[in-house]
Amino acid sequence: MDKVKIGDVSAAAFKEFLQFFYFGQVKLTMGNVAAVMNLGEKYNVAECLAVCSKFLKNNLCEDNVCRHYGLAILFNQHELKKACETVIGLNTTAVFHSNGFLTCDRKLLAEILKLDWMSCTEIELFEACMSWVKATGKQDNLTKELVQTQLGQLFYEIRFGSMALDEFTALVPTNGQLFTNTEYTDIIQSITNKEFNAAMFNGNREKRCDLDPWNEKNEIKCIRFSSLRYSTKPYFLKNLETTKFTTNEPLLLKSIGLDVIKRYSSGKYINCEDVPTAITIVEVSGSDDFKKEVEKYNGKANMKSSDFISVKMPKPILVKPGFMYEFRLKQNPPKYCAIGGLLKSEVQVDNGITIQFHDDPLIPDDITSTGLIYKLRFYRIGN
Repeated sequence: MDKVKIGDVSAAAFKEFLQFFYFGQVKLTMGNVAAVMNLGEKYNVAECLAVCSKFLKNNLCEDNVCRHYGLAILFNQHELKKACETVIGLNTTAVFHSNGFLTCDRKLLAEILKLDWMSCTEIELFEACMSWVKATGKQDNLTKELVQTQLGQLFYEIRFGSMALDEFTALVPTNGQLFTNTEYTDIIQSITNKEFNAAMFNGNREKRCDLDPWNEKNEIKCIRFSSLRYSTKPYFLKNLETTKFTTNEPLLLKSIGLDVIKRYSSGKYINCEDVPTAITIVEVSGSDDFKKEVEKYNGKANMKSSDFISVKMPKPILVKPGFMYEFRLKQNPPKYCAIGGLLKSEVQVDNGITIQFHDDPLIPDDITSTGLIYKLRFYRIGN
């Protein structure tokens, strides 16, 4: 039998590709996904590329987003590319401190410098580029020659014209040797004269951090009410109430909705005073024995009898499959303060996206869930 030698991929990766090609199944890992994508592209199997792209999107984080972004660009995966750009823009500082950024190639850095929206100042972007130069050039000290060797023309894509004059001059004591007199002149004129057309540097003066990227994002509402009626058996508020949820696709948590509170007396729900509440959102991973918690939000709100309360995140929180997200609400409720809303434990929100709630308290003598969080609002990531 004739043998066909395939030299650009490992046997294990090719086996996974064949599993998908013949049986529609593939076991992807961070170690083999790039090779499987390469085979999907090589043999024009678009479905394989789509499965790999979804795998990468579901596993996005600040540490790996640069690698995933590179794969999205290489294999022309639009939705994954947009998802990566959202994560880079949302958590820019963390991305810039990641090993994935410091070890990315110049082509990928060029794509990052093209992004109009990042949650950082242009000074922070400049400093990140200098850290990249040091890491790539394996040098601790910056020189003009090193910057030119590593960055080349990318040095001129930094928007110095978007800086204030005092911001740029603050860079000079440490980085003054990186600029020629001609470059100094170009930058100073760009900053001080808005009519000046920069001859050397990027003439875009728009601050990347001032853009609002959320206007174009698709919003998803997860409304948990299973009935408009109140339970005849109230759930009395405790000092600590928790709501836990997981998602099967990455989303950006925009806000949470708190149910109304009432005082339950003589079989009736009646109004009561506001209840100040401290809200913490925690990302939980690992097993019970090796649990890791990362705080994502800490804030305050007043629960009311008169209305539902919406608590908006200062910036959206990336929630990912494979993690548990826990809302912890601390308060000192008055006697007989209760909630009576009947809530779903699972909500199908959009195109196969499922929000699953865990360990909710139950209405007494009932199988119906209750809780303070009745609504979650998300942005879709990647489109």
